Amino acid sequence: MDLSLYSMAALYFIAGITHFTHTRFFVYAVPKVLVYRRFIALFSGVLEIAIAFGLLYPPSRSITALFLMVFLVAIYPANIVQINYYSQKYKLPRWILWAIRLPMQVGLIYWAYLYV
Repeated sequence: MDLSLYSMAALYFIAGITHFTHTRFFVYAVPKVLVYRRFIALFSGVLEIAIAFGLLYPPSRSITALFLMVFLVAIYPANIVQINYYSQKYKLPRWILWAIRLPMQVGLIYWAYLYV
């Protein structure tokens, strides 16, 4: 039993579900320059759920992990939107949130890489 793999799959499954239970939060994170923001937020939730299952199915694990790495880069603009929002909301310097979020994203990409 690979606890790391099951933990990663659970993380993305739960994250995917939250796109449907907290849709407004995710719609807000989609950069405003994009159209169909609600669709993008919900579709990314579907992708995260598919990623969870793809990681658990051995024949698709490697390609899913590669897709996940690309996905994590593609959704990073949403993290930038959230950093800007929360730095204003909580009156925090942006660099503090960058210092947390960017290494976390790199760590998530590395974690996916372990299953390529």
